[in-house]
Amino acid sequence: MPPIATKLHVVPALSDRVPPKLDIKFEPFYVIARELLPLFRKHWHELGVHRDAIPLDPDWDRFMQGSINGTLHVLTVRDDDKLIGYIFNLISPHLHYKTTLHAYIDMFWLDPHYRRGLTGLRMFRENEKHLRKCGVVRMVVSEKLHWFSQRDRRVRVIFKRLGLKAFEVAYMKLLVE
Repeated sequence: MPPIATKLHVVPALSDRVPPKLDIKFEPFYVIARELLPLFRKHWHELGVHRDAIPLDPDWDRFMQGSINGTLHVLTVRDDDKLIGYIFNLISPHLHYKTTLHAYIDMFWLDPHYRRGLTGLRMFRENEKHLRKCGVVRMVVSEKLHWFSQRDRRVRVIFKRLGLKAFEVAYMKLLVE
């Protein structure tokens, strides 16, 4: 008797899946400005603190000014042409150390569907490479403790792999009721 033909659908294990071909690069703010609001909204809903008292209201003019004067450097992550993530860097001399450039990572975000594998690590490595080329001596980045410490520890793994060390803790208090 011949074997019964069956159609098997084999789903590859996560580790066997080909990671998406993502384009990680620096783009001027004016090129990406029109694409940012939907991502900013997702970022704010996911990580914003005191959303009822502090509405999302980006200062587009200041972002543009930072892009024009060279202090704002934006790393973008794209899947094909779709913007899925970013790192916003503010580069300038420090008030206490005017002869050295410092980079302050204002914000970083990656669409949750892409937070697997090494995408986050690749983002930060590319960012660091760019900052070195710019002559940055110190890079400063912080994490939202209220979110990452409770729900997603991957960012701490990334920071550890990059050799980042915690050196300050920020505290806050909402001054309006």
